[in-house]
Order: sequence, then structure tokens, then C-alpha cells
Amino acid sequence: MELRNRVVMPPMVVRYASDDGYITERTKNYYAARARGGVALIIVEATYVHPQGQAFANQIGISDDKFISGLSGLTQAVHRHGAKIAIQLHHGGREAASKLSGMPIVAPSPLPGMIGEMPKELTVGEIKEIVNAFARAAVRAKKAGFDGVELHGAHAYLIAQFLSSLSNQRRDSYGGSVQNRARFMAEVIKAVREAVGRDYPVWIRIDGKEYGVEGITLKDAQETARIAQSAGVNAIHVSAYGPKAPTNLNMPTFTPAVLEELAEGVKKVVTVPIITVGKITPEAGERLLKEGKADLIAIGKTFLADPEFLSKVAAKRLDDITPCIDCMHCRDDIRNPVVGIRCSVNATLGKEEEFKIVPAKKPRKVLVVGGGPAGMEAARVAALRGHRVTLWEKGTRLGGQLIQAAIPPHKDRIGVLNQYLQTQLKKLKVKVELNKEVTAALVAEFKPEVTILATGAKPLIPEIPGMDRAHVVQAGDVLEGRAKVGDRVVIIGGEVVGCETAEFLAEKGKKVTVTRRSPEMALGVGRSLRSFFLGRLKEKGVVLLPEVKYDEITSDGLVVTTKEGEKKTIKADTIVLAAGAIPEKSLYQALKGKMPEVHCIGDCVAPRKILDAITEGFRVGFEI
Repeated sequence: MELRNRVVMPPMVVRYASDDGYITERTKNYYAARARGGVALIIVEATYVHPQGQAFANQIGISDDKFISGLSGLTQAVHRHGAKIAIQLHHGGREAASKLSGMPIVAPSPLPGMIGEMPKELTVGEIKEIVNAFARAAVRAKKAGFDGVELHGAHAYLIAQFLSSLSNQRRDSYGGSVQNRARFMAEVIKAVREAVGRDYPVWIRIDGKEYGVEGITLKDAQETARIAQSAGVNAIHVSAYGPKAPTNLNMPTFTPAVLEELAEGVKKVVTVPIITVGKITPEAGERLLKEGKADLIAIGKTFLADPEFLSKVAAKRLDDITPCIDCMHCRDDIRNPVVGIRCSVNATLGKEEEFKIVPAKKPRKVLVVGGGPAGMEAARVAALRGHRVTLWEKGTRLGGQLIQAAIPPHKDRIGVLNQYLQTQLKKLKVKVELNKEVTAALVAEFKPEVTILATGAKPLIPEIPGMDRAHVVQAGDVLEGRAKVGDRVVIIGGEVVGCETAEFLAEKGKKVTVTRRSPEMALGVGRSLRSFFLGRLKEKGVVLLPEVKYDEITSDGLVVTTKEGEKKTIKADTIVLAAGAIPEKSLYQALKGKMPEVHCIGDCVAPRKILDAITEGFRVGFEI
């Protein structure tokens, strides 16, 4: 297989297929957009080789000849743009979804996985059937025009379940030593190779290590890689897994190429090309190639955030790349009821044709009030379409909630998004006026044809006696350094802002207690990051006190009644309010019905996430 460069888009489950596993126009448009952006090789997401192995709703199927026609349409859509396309063959094993297939789940051993369902232990005969299912699926891939196939041997799915001693406790020839545990993998490789021929590219993705558990080690992965090469693979794609895998964790600051030692370790023991992955930036990718640590560079979530990422790199337009903020929303969407993953910074993900930006039929005079993410995105898109855009911001700088959101630990990527949006406004010649206190009269005097209000939200002040005391401050003022904080701090409010402020203060050596009326803390943090986040708070000594009733604030601290009914005073030098926010709608109410066209977006509709702000900003800029 000859590639136009060394950049690979790795398989990422997006769930754009139909309910019954067929390729849709949405699937084709999504992949075609990335091919058009310059990537050399696209590896299509995990695709089930047998109905019993289906792990996700709206997962692509390759378990039957009926899927070949649709898959062929996908390969043609990608080939039109000069990219090569492969497909990842997958069986979920004990991580499959029995509710989707109607079949019991299976595994090497009767040990439950993350979904908690007890699997049936595979017999040797059933293992042979699955091996054959992989081979038949590879033949379908070849018939559909794919340039190669990748076998999914990582991330706790069936092949990886055989490879890991955590999930494989068999006592026959498929369990025990690394060589035995790799037997199923080797049989799959050999069967696929025999089915597709010697000149068809076949490779495997493996875990270079399982982090945070006593599972696969780098030494195990090296031996597995040697076995895979002997069995007939043409390349090895090195990933990682585990509760503490660096690809899953938000680092204190963004760390690129977090798995390079694994790729380097595997490359030392084989002669086939190595694909490496793991938060790789263009600079890190170039370094890995020059140092000989890998042969191909897989870049994933960056292509979700910006399908034109690679063409922008090639044109040295790095500041035009929409930055992935490492929020994991795309990953959280994999098991959400919403069909198809979404991106916090790219409203066009999965809607590439629907949201293709075209010039407005009639350029209009547009006023955007508010320079947060929703306002800046609306201004950006409206300006791209040719409208004459002015943005007014009452503060001294642009960014809105992004400013505070970028301050707590592990959130530095938010600042990169803020800078990107500001850069785009400058390049598009949006007229930005800061320190502009906007009134209805001022808007009327300006006479915009379209007014977009992104006036945000204001802090909610809970009704607690003593709220007017001097040592009560707002979380935003704490984060931005406008409020002095003592050594003992109580935070009222246990959602994202309260808990992130707690981590910020704990890192400064403060003794912090977070209180909340509800029983759970930080529910606004996505499922992929929440356990890590709460774990960090615990490690840093933050006390979490849910299910309290607020009685009063005194000079000594905060008086609460616990869920057990005990009344207690939590000693504090400073009380920090993070009790939520309410929409700032006063300007909208003053303008409604008095201007030709008024739109309200972002937190002034309801306080929500970056994804909502960007999505609404894009949509209004696209539709006006």
C-alpha cells in the first residue's frame, strides 16, 4: 500500500451507521471530509464481524454479505479524495451488548467486564467459528474495495481479552503463557491472511500496556508483536488501555505523544512498520519519525475537531486549526442515547454536508453582543458567509466563561480554544469593541439587520442567612485572582465550577471542603473523566460533603445540617460561592419585538457546556 504521507486517522467509533449496521450518507460524508483534508490512510471504526460481537448501537456491520454494497460506497467516497481506506474488524466479546444482538455475550473466561454482565466461556469449537468470522469479514472488506484491514486486538475487546491475564484465566492451550494467550490472535491473523492472499495489507492493533492494573506489560506486548509478525501481519498499531492509561487522563498540561515509549518498545522487536497513537501533535509526530520510534503517525480526535487539520499543517496555517480541547465528549457520546458522536468545538461533526458553509445570498449587517464562545463562534461563521459583523463585549477581553474555565488544573486546552476563536475574528475582520456596556437604546441606534445576543449568565446567589458577610466571595473572582482566600475554604456548590475551584485551591495548599444539596458531586463532568477528576480531589485532600442543608453563614464558617441530621459548623476563613448560574436575559427582553431579527444563544438561553455554546453559535451564524 502506497501512502501520500505518514498520517493515519485511527479507528474512532462515531455511530453514524443505521440501526441495523448499514453505511449511511452521514457515514460517507464524515469520512470523505477527512480524506479531503489530506490524511493518507483512514481506518474505519470498529466493525462487528459477528452479530454476537456488536458492542455499540449504530455500529457498522461486516458480518454478512448484505453489507458489502454500502461499504463499497464508503470506499469510493474516500478514494475520490486520494486517501487510502482500511477497516477495523472487531468482536466485542464480554464488552458486546447482548441487548443489541439478542445473544449471550462470550469471552475467554466467565469473568464480567465493564458492562458487568457475566459472559459464557467460549468452547474451542466456538473459538474456531469466530476465527472464521474474522476471515469471512476480511474477504468482504476486500470485495468492498478497502485497501487493507486492521484486526482489533486492543482495548479490552475479544482478542485483547485473550491476550490479557486479567480476562483470560483458561487452562487449555488458549490460556496461561503469553504464547498461549496469543494463540487466538495468531489463528485469526493466519485465517485472514489465507482468505485475502499474501499481497493484501493486514495488520493488528494491540495494547502496548494495560495501565493501572496487573495486566498486559510492555514485555508481553513485545512478545505478542513478534507472534503477530510471524503469523503474517504487515504492520502493528500500538495503543494502550487501562484505568490509568495516559490517553484517558487529562494531564496537568497537555502532553503530546503519551504512548511513544510503547511504540518504540514494540518497534525494537519487529521489522514491520509501527503505527503510533496518543495525543500526537504535528511537532511530536515529526520528532517520532526522525527518531525512528514509529513509521506512521495516528492522529485521532484532532480530525474530529477539524477535518482540514492536515491540509492546514501542510500550508503552515497552524493557528487556523480548530483545537481539540481534550474534553472527551466525543467518547462519552459512544454510549449515549443520542445517535452519533458530537464535538464540543466542531458543530459540523457528522453534519459535514448539512453544515457546509456557503456565502450568504444577501450580506447583512450583523451585531453580536457578547464575546464568549457562543458569540465568537456566531461572529466567525457569519463573517465566513460574507456578513458584515460587529461584536460588542462589555468586558476588557474576549472569552467569556472560557477565561475562567481555562484556569483550573488540567484545563489549559480551553485557553487554546479561546485564542483560536479570537484569531479567527481578527483574520475575518470582525469589528470587535471591548468595554461596551450595551443597552437597548445603543442597539437601536446601531440599526443592525440581525442582532445575536450571547450575553451569558450571572451567578446564582442562594438564599442562605449571612450571605452578605465579607468573607463570602464568588468562584470566578477566586479563579481570576480578584478575591483573597484564607487557608480554610468552604465551597457552596458541588458541580463542575465548585469542584474545579476546589482543585485549584487545593493545589495552592488550602484546606478545602465542597458542600452540595444533591447526593452526587460533579455530575456535569463527562463519564470518561469524572472518576479521574473525583480521584484527584480525594488525593489532594478535598473533603466532599453532599446532601447537606444550608443553615447559615457565620463569622466562623458555614453551618449545615448533614444527611444524618447532625448540625455542624464547617470552620472557614473564606466561603466561595459556586451555586450555579442564571441566564442574563435583560437585554433580550428589552429588544424582543423591537428589532427586525433577534437571536438568543449560549448561556443566556440556559447555562450549559461549551458544546452547546459552539453549536448554537455556529447554527445561528450559518442560518442568518
